[in-house]
Amino acid sequence: MRPRIEFLLLVTGISHLHAQGRDVDFLYGRWYNGNQSSSYELRVGRFVAQALIHDSLGRHRAFYGAGWQLHAWRRRSTLTPYGIAGISLGLSTDTGKQALAALWSVGAGLEWRPVSWAALEVEAQYRLQDVGPRGFWRHTQTSRDGISGAIGFSLTVGSGIPRSAVREQPPAQPPHTITGNAKDIVQTALAVLGTPYEWGGTAENGFDCSGLIQYAYARHGIRLPRMSRDQAHAGSLVTPVVEALQPGDILLFSAQPGGGVTHVGMYVGEQTFIHSSNTGVKLSRLEPQDPDGAWWASRLVGARRIVE
Repeated sequence: MRPRIEFLLLVTGISHLHAQGRDVDFLYGRWYNGNQSSSYELRVGRFVAQALIHDSLGRHRAFYGAGWQLHAWRRRSTLTPYGIAGISLGLSTDTGKQALAALWSVGAGLEWRPVSWAALEVEAQYRLQDVGPRGFWRHTQTSRDGISGAIGFSLTVGSGIPRSAVREQPPAQPPHTITGNAKDIVQTALAVLGTPYEWGGTAENGFDCSGLIQYAYARHGIRLPRMSRDQAHAGSLVTPVVEALQPGDILLFSAQPGGGVTHVGMYVGEQTFIHSSNTGVKLSRLEPQDPDGAWWASRLVGARRIVE
């Protein structure tokens, strides 16, 4: 009996897909390690429909199902590596038998996007098919598993914002004038612009999102909690609209609109905030007409004021 394999995906940042539309992916691949199957996948956002069909046995050894996938670090930039984890539920056939099954997967991909609305993708995943319902959690020696590879393309369709209203803008710049009692703290944060992202980083050689906020305030004698979920309760509550914000306010973001806090930044003024994303310490806008800003504005779920 093989030991059970447990999967755990730690997502260290927000999977950054701009609010310009939804990605529709089409992938064709091969499932190796004795499975000898061709794989066909259609993904719309996080939803995936799959068919894995044996080369010679066809429908007599196949998996047909649909499920849910998480993509980490996937952004609409020219060249982007990303992580994948997911599960699909469906029907497994093996010669004359049919049974309910779960198909687990974890892996990584690389996306090349020569234009904003289309991309080419290559992916490698480890797949494990459990036949259930008991097999969903305790597979046997006959469970099919192995490495798969796939190639495909992605199209961006639809839009959360009319395309006529979206305008390309130059990179965000620091405000011309910083006002308020927290202006020195804001200047401290701005001084480390461009510092690389580092998981757990709290110093000038690398920051994660909450590490940057803690660092900027600590340099001025103010201690803040280490984790973003704890910083979400520091100071006093501020209405999360641009008109109510002051430089130095901590901005709270969620990976999904209306969800729990997964990312923090610091407002610096003029509809701009500083934060440490997966590309390092950078400035972003909170403007619905800006492609990047629209994504962040839709996921702003709160704000906290530390210095009154």
